[in-house]
Amino acid sequence: MLKKIKKKYFIITIAIILIIILSVIFLLNKSSRYIKQNNIDKYNVEKPVFRKDGELLFISSDNNEVIIKIDIEIADTYESRMQGLMYRDTMAMNQGMLFIFETEEPQSFWMKDTYIPLDIIFVNSNRKIVKIQPENKILSQTSILSIKPALYVIEVNAGFCKKYNIKEGDIISFK
Repeated sequence: MLKKIKKKYFIITIAIILIIILSVIFLLNKSSRYIKQNNIDKYNVEKPVFRKDGELLFISSDNNEVIIKIDIEIADTYESRMQGLMYRDTMAMNQGMLFIFETEEPQSFWMKDTYIPLDIIFVNSNRKIVKIQPENKILSQTSILSIKPALYVIEVNAGFCKKYNIKEGDIISFK
């Protein structure tokens, strides 16, 4: 009789352990799906689309001739400057973003959450290019400095300045 009771408790104990193990597996699986879904939702940022706000001309300082004209999206608020070109996959070679600041001072940028390699062009209040930081790496949090005071900053695809021979001293004009 004692042997039957021990056997019965043993079977019940095994059944309880199995139920606990299956419950834990079920809960872990469910919470794993929940975490994955929340992370997808958290990082599933809708990718901004280029919005043409104007046109910008690069003008040679050598002969005052237009080097190239591009379409620009303007970032002139704190929020739009912070967003910049983040989360975008592509940008046409004839497009760029023009950042307009309230104060001419040394500017600093980074490539956090930016998936397009960029040339970053710093321009003073006279609309003269004072510094070009070419070929900036995607997703980098390294500071990209103007060194000299700038009121405007232009972001274009990496290699743009080299392709069109845009250099420090050249002028911009935009409308």
